[in-house]
Amino acid sequence: MKKKLHFNKADLSLITALAFLNLFFLFQNPLNEAGSYAEIQVNQKQYTRVALSRDQIIKVSGPIGITEVKIENGHARIIKSPCQNKICIKSGYIQYADRILACIPNKVLVRIVGTSQETVDTIVG
Repeated sequence: MKKKLHFNKADLSLITALAFLNLFFLFQNPLNEAGSYAEIQVNQKQYTRVALSRDQIIKVSGPIGITEVKIENGHARIIKSPCQNKICIKSGYIQYADRILACIPNKVLVRIVGTSQETVDTIVG
């Protein structure tokens, strides 16, 4: 038996306020730092690091074939991959620091790095 939900004016006001607050933080988030570089890894080892300011296509050889990473207008995306489902291609462009794209079958990872990440975070001794 389904139970029907009833919202009063206070519930709707709270839901609306939370939705606007969520949108505010989404667009004002200081963690959305524009990236400076794209780090490309193959099989958990760094393959290359390229500037997002230079448009180019990087061909990366992985265990099952070639994955092509396109850098354009400060964004990175996987445009060609030998994997079966092509989820990595469907993921689209990334541009903010700490965002990643991955072709898991080919073990290729693309990670955006920002300027604040170029220094050492901590030293453990």
